[in-house]
This record gives sequence, C-alpha cells and structure tokens, in this order.
Amino acid sequence: MALYWSNYGYAYKETAESLSESDNRRYELYQRARSCFQKSIFLESFNSQHFIAIAQTFLAEENYSEALNWAEKAVGADGKVDFQDFDALFLICIIHLRNNQVEQVTSTAERIIFCLPADEDVRNYVAAKFAIIGTDLVQAGAKYINPKILKAALIFMEAAKRFSPGNVEIAKIHQDIAEVVSAFDQYDVLKDDYQIIHGFKRLAAFSIINVLGVQNYDYERDINFKNIIEEISNSRDSEVLASAQRIKSKYPVIYLLNSEFFARLEKAAIEISRKQQYQPQYQPINNSSDSCFVVTATYGTPYAPEVIKYRYFRDEYLTKNILGRKFISHYYRFAPLAASYIKKHPNVKKLMAFILGNLANYLPNEK
Repeated sequence: MALYWSNYGYAYKETAESLSESDNRRYELYQRARSCFQKSIFLESFNSQHFIAIAQTFLAEENYSEALNWAEKAVGADGKVDFQDFDALFLICIIHLRNNQVEQVTSTAERIIFCLPADEDVRNYVAAKFAIIGTDLVQAGAKYINPKILKAALIFMEAAKRFSPGNVEIAKIHQDIAEVVSAFDQYDVLKDDYQIIHGFKRLAAFSIINVLGVQNYDYERDINFKNIIEEISNSRDSEVLASAQRIKSKYPVIYLLNSEFFARLEKAAIEISRKQQYQPQYQPINNSSDSCFVVTATYGTPYAPEVIKYRYFRDEYLTKNILGRKFISHYYRFAPLAASYIKKHPNVKKLMAFILGNLANYLPNEK
C-alpha cells in the first residue's frame, strides 16, 4: 500500500527534522525516508506528493540540485500540468529562493499563471501564499538590513500582485518594498558621491533604516538622529545647501523618504547663504559661522532660532552704520578664541545660552 510507505517515510522525515542540524543521524533518517517514498512512487507514480516529500528532504540537507530535480518530477506526475501541481511549483520557488536564485522565482510564477483556473478564489489563495513568503522576507531584510533579501521579497510580492491584481493590501506592500529597494539602489551610488557631505550620507542611510523600522527604541533613534544633525550643523552652509539640492535632484527616492526634513535643511541653508551675500568685505573668509560665531558655539548649530536672529541683527542693522561695522571688525578678532572656549566648557555654554537667550528677546524679528 502506497499510503503505508508514505506514512512510514513521513515518520522518518519528521524524526530527522526534530534533531539538530549537527546531529549525524539526520542523514541516515532522510535516506530511510526517501527509500519509503520511492516505494510509494512505485505503487502510485501519479501522486505528486511522494515526489514533493523527497524534494523536501533534499532541501532540508541543502542539496538544491536534487531538491529541484524531484520537485520538477512532481510537476505533471499525473500526466498533465494543472493547478494540482501548484504545491510542486511553489516548492520550486522556495528552492530557488534558498539557493539565492531569486530571479528564477519570476519564471516559475509564469508557469503557475499558465496552469491557474479563472476562479478568483483560487487566484487569491495563490497570491496569499506568495504574499506570506514576501512578508516574511521583508521582516528578515529589515532585521539584517539586507538589500538582497528585500529584493527577493519584492519578487514574491510582484508575483502575488500578478495573481491578484485587485488586492489593495498586496499592492500597497509591493509599493512600499519597491520604494525601499529603489532607495537602497540609489544609496549604493550616493555613498560614493563626493559632492555630498558625510553627514547627509548618514542622514540618507538613517532615513532608509527608519522606514524599515529596524531601530526598536525611540531613544536610540533620537540619539543617532541628533548626532547626524550635529555633524551636518558643523558643516559649511554652502556644502549643506549643495548636498540637499543634489539629493533632491539625483536621488529622489531617498529624498522622498524624508522630504519634509530635507526641505527644511535646504530652506535654512538657502536663507543663510542669501544673508551671507551681504556680509561686509572685511569679515575674514576663514571665520565661518560654525567656527567663530559665539552664538553658534553656544547653541551648537547655525540653524538655532537664536543664531538666525543674531545674524539677522548683524546683517540688517550693524552693517548699516559705522559703529556697527567697527564692532563687527573687533568682534571677529576675539570671536574664534571665545567660541573655542565656550565649546570646551559646558557650564560656560549654559551661562552664555541664558545671557544670549535673554538678549535675543530685545532684538528685532526677521521681516
């Protein structure tokens, strides 16, 4: 009886699966299982499940060529290729996935489409099977931040979408994965782009990882984000502007992942650059705002509201009269030393923040 030998084979197979991969008894148990399944095939050569069972034992041993060979034998074992062969074809997709041949999944999906009936419920069932694998791959790709796994997930979700094109949920997941995969592809180019400062490269990577939801703790995410912004703040305004604009034009997918924040950085850099066009000629070129401006040193970033307010007062009021220009000239002589001292002494920084913050209340607001 074929059923007897099949059950006997599954008993051996499940016993092998219960052992650790390092247990030497697994190989012998799989061999016995295959022997039983082959006796089932001798008695019931039309039953594809016996072929599939043998393929599964080889897959467990990572013998992909033999697993694929037996899975192919399962297809059409009854003399015809139809929806009854879906289990074998789906197993072929899994074998290709495990063997890092994810491109072959697409061609196998074509074979499945060919044998699918017009029944909508059947197509939804097939789509769900592929979507489950795709979702699992997304989670694995996010956990290990592995673009290859995410690309495999995209292929499975593309197949699911083809089987059930009207499924809104599958379409949404497919779109989200496609955007992340495209972002990874763009980041491979961006990370070597010399026209983009290191802080923006970190911000691009952070945006991708944040979309994947890899960082489980808000505190850890906030610390990383703060460090990135601090690095960007310590860059020259012209570099910040150039990097933001280049990401927007050359790497649109990455830009859209965090478009609001990129736009804010770009706007701030444009505003600062516009004001710097009116700086007096006697201002030393090497005294940039982030290296010698006392208010910047106090607040740690050239984009703080207080810093912008003091710059506005300097550019729109002090530079317009003789006394103001003299003050600026003297200021730039001692500002680098003062700024350096403030950066190195947290208590002084707190005191200066208190003083400058109160003085800022009496300065005119930007028009």
